[in-house]
Amino acid sequence: MSFASEFRPCVIIPVYNHGSTVGDVVDACADHGLPVMLIDDGSNADTKKQLRAITRRMDNCALHTLPVNRGKGSAVAYGLKKAYEAGFSHALQIDADGQHDLEQIVIFLDQAHKVPDMLIAGQPIYDDSAPTSRKIGREITNFWVMVETISREIPDAMCGFRVYPLTACHRLLSSKRLSLRMEFDIEILVRLYWMGVRMKFLPIKIIYPEGGRSHFHLFRDNLAISRIHTILFFNMLIKFPHLILKKIKRHLKKGESR
Repeated sequence: MSFASEFRPCVIIPVYNHGSTVGDVVDACADHGLPVMLIDDGSNADTKKQLRAITRRMDNCALHTLPVNRGKGSAVAYGLKKAYEAGFSHALQIDADGQHDLEQIVIFLDQAHKVPDMLIAGQPIYDDSAPTSRKIGREITNFWVMVETISREIPDAMCGFRVYPLTACHRLLSSKRLSLRMEFDIEILVRLYWMGVRMKFLPIKIIYPEGGRSHFHLFRDNLAISRIHTILFFNMLIKFPHLILKKIKRHLKKGESR
């Protein structure tokens, strides 16, 4: 895989006790020649041992260890910051649990290369292994995201497979402290949309492997997601005139291009 010099992508993988699956994810990224940043979010001793083993056997893999577990959002935000400081232009976020179809890496990066100021995100295609409760929760979140953006331009806000343009992320994270846990994936998309970042969603298969490790806590994380939707909703009310004006301008621009 080769791109123009100004397009320098890397991979960010937040890890919390995913020692049994993260190695395969890293290997898939290495097959494409991509630099990898492993963000250890306070994992257990066994996972730390496996992460050190991965970095020893791979030349293009860096390990960043956070002292305590603070949540996926904290790990991803830290990774985005480090990737920007290292001079990368884009970061492909991939979950460490093996749920994503890693054959899509080339397709997502190719799209980001063609339109470098655009965020490329996954729109999940589930198989029969997906819990019904998770699918229902996603539908509820996607409804509220539609309200918060006054648009249908974010069809899925929870998939952890996406290519971030790092300049825009740096502007956002430098001015706003985002959520620390699972709700981060939702909040960063909505706030980047408010900033004017264009987005494209591509289908990606999602599986829930037998024996796989999920750190989604039904009560805690649903409560946190409800909280962030409340915050975003009231923020949207403040931004309402701006969002409506932006929507009108986009509509007029589309009409002129026909």
